[in-house]
Amino acid sequence: MKKFILFNSPIFWDTTQEKEQYLSPLGLGYIATYLENVGVDVEVVDCVKERKSVSDIMCIINKAQPDYIGINIFTQNYDIVKFVIENLETTCECFIGGQAVKSLYTNILEWNTQNRLNIIIGEGEFIIPALVLGTCNQHPEVNKNQKYVFRVNKESQYFPKDISNIFLNRKYLGNEIIINHYGQKEVAIITSRGCAYDCAFCGGARSLNKDVITRIRTEESVILEIKEILAAYPDIQSVRILDDLFLRNSRSIDMANNIFLRFPQLSWRGMVHAFSLVGNIEKVNELRKGKCKELFMGIESGSEKMRKKINKLGSPDEVITVSRAILKNGIDLKGYFIYGFPGETKEDFKKTYELASKIKEISHTTPGSFRTSVFQFRPYHGTQLYNEILQTTGIIHGCEINKSISQFEGRLQFNFDFGNYSMESDELLNEYIIKTQKLAEEK
Repeated sequence: MKKFILFNSPIFWDTTQEKEQYLSPLGLGYIATYLENVGVDVEVVDCVKERKSVSDIMCIINKAQPDYIGINIFTQNYDIVKFVIENLETTCECFIGGQAVKSLYTNILEWNTQNRLNIIIGEGEFIIPALVLGTCNQHPEVNKNQKYVFRVNKESQYFPKDISNIFLNRKYLGNEIIINHYGQKEVAIITSRGCAYDCAFCGGARSLNKDVITRIRTEESVILEIKEILAAYPDIQSVRILDDLFLRNSRSIDMANNIFLRFPQLSWRGMVHAFSLVGNIEKVNELRKGKCKELFMGIESGSEKMRKKINKLGSPDEVITVSRAILKNGIDLKGYFIYGFPGETKEDFKKTYELASKIKEISHTTPGSFRTSVFQFRPYHGTQLYNEILQTTGIIHGCEINKSISQFEGRLQFNFDFGNYSMESDELLNEYIIKTQKLAEEK
């Protein structure tokens, strides 16, 4: 039987004891499920959860001598994954994937490796088993020095068009239960793929992925998965929905309630966009009926100028309106903020901090509480802002840890620094990041 090891790649070279926030590698779990279905002996090594170093990965491969390995890649761990692939001592066929591959594949084609390397752009659960079996009918769009590029878009026969019928065998996620912000045992799910939004800092932006359609799972398929989760983990207390489109409109709010009213023992947490809820404010109170515990909102900036620059729908006033409705109805809110966008000024920083502070102030008089999660802007490969920076300056700075903002436990993975592209000093940028993050600690 053929042996395949899938790695959820680390973002640090060495083992870290940081108490990092963690999300299960559901994408690798789907791939593993469909490899097992065709008779492949498959294993998922979660280097993040298991705190594996680069040397650990090399030892695992050398000891297991697999026929195939697969690994995901991100902008911030490009050098790590490149090192792993280029320094393999084992002869095995390699697969590399992840959202960033769409923009990185031309770089990957230049890597120095003797093993065959399949570069998968898009979703891999159908095409990877076909490649392993030797039954793949799709020709690579690039073939260069034992490296093959396969693009899985809506024209590909291996594109998962109906994700309601995609099964996930959760055994491949290992000990996937996390203890969430409330001390509850929690498991994560995905209810959609693709994105309807066009944020200039995101690789999943609609305009960058016109060859992929947005797909939403049916209510019945989500209910079935939650039943399977409860069967596997009877003591689970919470479900986290990771995708952006679960609460996309009025109808989806009804769907959320229909799903979770069936499971009174569970609370749930999920993403929401201010623009999606602003026209459905009267329905926010219904979310509480289905035991919605907390919503996550990508607020990013309080500056109207910067929001337009990054294609962020919804005005600061609409963010306030939606945030107040969420908090007033006893649902907690976590707001994500970004400082350091290209051209951003002190005045823009100030407006973002004022917006975050105003929401925090509202939460002092509501049943719901508010916390912040703050980042320095990072230009990800292939995004609109990345391309604009390259065009303007010709350079993207290398990846480092910004130690100045690394004073909060469990946030080291979020403090990667690719340079300061704002109009202000590093000191001022760090000052606003730190004081906005400190809002999370205020009672």
